[in-house]
Amino acid sequence: MLDFTTVFVFSTGICVFVCLVTGLAWLFDETGAETRNWFIASVLQVSGTFLMISGDFIPLQIGGYIGGIVSTAASGYLALGYRQLYGEDARPTAALVVAFLTGTAVYATKLLSGGHQDGIWLLYLGGSINLIVAARVTCRGSRREKLRFGRIAAFTLVVYAATYVAIAPLAYFYPVQFVDGKPVTIWLEVTTIPLVLLNMAAYLMTLVVKLERATERQRHLARHDGLTGALNRTAFYDAWSRRAGHGGVLAVLDIDHFKSVNDTFGHHAGDTALGVFCRAVTDALPKGAVFGRLGGEEFAILLTDCGPEEVRRLLDDLRTVVSATSIAARDGRRFSITFSGGYVGFDAGESDMDRIFAAADRALYTAKNTGRDRIVAFDAGLLLRQDARQLRTNAALGTGVAHASA
Repeated sequence: MLDFTTVFVFSTGICVFVCLVTGLAWLFDETGAETRNWFIASVLQVSGTFLMISGDFIPLQIGGYIGGIVSTAASGYLALGYRQLYGEDARPTAALVVAFLTGTAVYATKLLSGGHQDGIWLLYLGGSINLIVAARVTCRGSRREKLRFGRIAAFTLVVYAATYVAIAPLAYFYPVQFVDGKPVTIWLEVTTIPLVLLNMAAYLMTLVVKLERATERQRHLARHDGLTGALNRTAFYDAWSRRAGHGGVLAVLDIDHFKSVNDTFGHHAGDTALGVFCRAVTDALPKGAVFGRLGGEEFAILLTDCGPEEVRRLLDDLRTVVSATSIAARDGRRFSITFSGGYVGFDAGESDMDRIFAAADRALYTAKNTGRDRIVAFDAGLLLRQDARQLRTNAALGTGVAHASA
């Protein structure tokens, strides 16, 4: 069996390696406060481990306790980094609360027991609390963002915390005895290396999750509109092409008088209006619907599991919700918006997306020209009559101009 000094020197070497990796991650991370806290955590871990092996300078009865408290603070900063990664409340003081309470309890236990109980088992429980918090934050965030490695990181943290919890009874029933300044116990040397390896895995998984999250965010930004979160035009067409062979309904929506909103209340208010509109649409759409921003204030919805009448009711209800929503400008003024929409149904065999889009656009054009704030279905016969009427009007105007010239 390895002796105490060899085990802790090995542990320190691993902790130094982790510290270098997290330090480099922080150095090259332009925006992440979480990598800074993970680096702080790794520095505290190295410091704690060093205190445990510096018996020639600091008595182990003192350095060992302080080192354990510092290591507990390290796990607190590990959890703090995960909170920041997933946008949760991340006050720096929260990283030190468990360490402070645990350290106080350790020395109180030793004092009240007259030295018969060293209280080291409390350090393991304190560390496990921080690790469980980190695992909970990671699990919740990775589920929300569908991160595969986030779940693996959460599992690693749970195993790490469970190991601490399993060691705590050993530390309680078999307290550490110091002989010639060195700890003597049946469990310390056996458990230290597995804990160090779990510690290394936990820190490395933080960087893997950070990388995966950054990659997913870039992939999301490549397919979604940055302002509204809706699919961009290219992604909308891609989603449609993947549903080839399915019939459905295409609706094209356009916010009414959007330019006047920008001119009257400012572009920030216009951006807010777009966000309000998109949230209302997203909340109203059934599962499986595809929603995208085509550009400016124009949007499109593809529904493959709804018929034209059902879509009509859905869009009319949505129109009522949007028009009833009050939107605040920066100067305190409030306003509301309306939208017009055109839609067309198509069969499973129809694959000409441009033709279907053109039909929905014609219906939208009709809605705009007949008063706005309404939904119009594509009607080929009606559009032909409108075109014929427009041609007669143009011809009459042309004849009038010709007579006037004569």
